[in-house]
Amino acid sequence: MIYVQPLPPPAVSPQVGKIIQTDREQIHMLESGSAGENPVVLLHGCGSIAEEVMMPFSGSDLHIIAPDRPGYGFSPALPAGERGPRGQSFWLERLLEALELDKVVLAAHSIGCAAALHLAARRPDLLKGLFLISPCCRPVPFKPFIVLRSAVAPFVGPVIRQHVIARCSSYFLERGLRASSYPNPVTSELSTLPAMHMVNAASIATMAEELWAFNGDMQPPGSLPADLPVSVLFGREDRIIDPGWHLDWLHDRHPALTVELLDGVGHMPHHVAPDLAVTMLCDLASKTPGDLAGKTPDETGEASQPMIAA
Repeated sequence: MIYVQPLPPPAVSPQVGKIIQTDREQIHMLESGSAGENPVVLLHGCGSIAEEVMMPFSGSDLHIIAPDRPGYGFSPALPAGERGPRGQSFWLERLLEALELDKVVLAAHSIGCAAALHLAARRPDLLKGLFLISPCCRPVPFKPFIVLRSAVAPFVGPVIRQHVIARCSSYFLERGLRASSYPNPVTSELSTLPAMHMVNAASIATMAEELWAFNGDMQPPGSLPADLPVSVLFGREDRIIDPGWHLDWLHDRHPALTVELLDGVGHMPHHVAPDLAVTMLCDLASKTPGDLAGKTPDETGEASQPMIAA
């Protein structure tokens, strides 16, 4: 059951889309393109919102649906214990059910790819293909995240979230965008993102919770179906996550990845090379569900050349 309800006027100026009601929660989402045959569901990364990840794809002819993931933007957080990638995969399944969608192309950026991979391993019947942008999917070595840990620490955490980070949202957003974009400059589009809507007490807590749950949740996922097309876009100079670390993990779980590795590009390849990102997404959306069915990696031609450097 879907209903559309306008949101109250925001204090800043984020893009306002639709509220979708699932059987458990409300989800805010943006749409681009005309509703039609090739729907794409697009997930943003850690600390971001639908508005950011939609930017490079909004001019395409595809029907793109970009939700604010739980705890970000206008979408409320999931209950405690469900806020990691595994719990978010069930949230994503409920969204597809509410939208009455199946055989969608699921595209995601960074840690958003983790929930997409969980859903692909558990419910491949719902998907037509996966497009993973700078995917963070393999359990990672410990990182201190000093500022983030301080922001969720007992007693001092709420004070830091509400009276330090939230009040300096523009500073922290600019710092995060520069780190994610490095070695590329922050694009003019990214500079227009609504800082107070993205960096606030609730989003900081959400970032911490999904990062803490990540390693445990990403231990179980098994292999992906061989007949599910999977394309990956990565920047070789990514300083947020190590491309090789995550690509090795993906290659172990899918026999025929299509990979584009971009020289001189960091963690935001969809913003640095939007034309390539749109082309890769359109290629997946144009595939028929049986394009790879019943074929071995050698027959697809992808196993012998799994990585394409651009």
